[in-house]
Amino acid sequence: MADSSAPEKVEFIWDEPRPRIVVPDRLVFRAVQDDGDEQTFRQAIGLVLSGSLDRGDQDTLTREGFDATVDGYLRPPPDLFAYEKAWWHLAYTAAGELVGFTQPVVYRGSRQGHLEEATLHYIGVVPDHRGNGYIDDLLRHATATLQRIGVWRIFCDTDTRNTPMIAAFERTGYRRGDVKGLPG
Repeated sequence: MADSSAPEKVEFIWDEPRPRIVVPDRLVFRAVQDDGDEQTFRQAIGLVLSGSLDRGDQDTLTREGFDATVDGYLRPPPDLFAYEKAWWHLAYTAAGELVGFTQPVVYRGSRQGHLEEATLHYIGVVPDHRGNGYIDDLLRHATATLQRIGVWRIFCDTDTRNTPMIAAFERTGYRRGDVKGLPG
């Protein structure tokens, strides 16, 4: 039985094979490569968390505190996920303003043949740039990154109250999975 206090989630699935997704060119994406990039990535996570519509994020912030929650996103559980930091990207406007980030990972133990099953550990637009449709660019970019890695499926979820993210998944071409209460 699902915990009635757990936030309801909407699952979204991207099944491969599909044509390579087109990523708009209005943002500049830079891979997380060094300590300076990681510090900016950490700051971006913090900014996104501060205004997150995800009740699981808010519960974790309340329970564990800001630094521990950010650190939890910076270091995905190695028993569940594999990744290369080169897959993680910071997104900037042409003028150099930080817009957001993508953090794709693959599930351990879910490989089919030579293809991985993947998810977005975290993705977000910083508050100053919300409302401009940038989440679509970020989601398309993360999906393209995972297509290059080689996936058979991308499985994601978001809080039922996160209507901007739900709409972005739908606009990008993800299909809905089951709606159910998942641990936050």
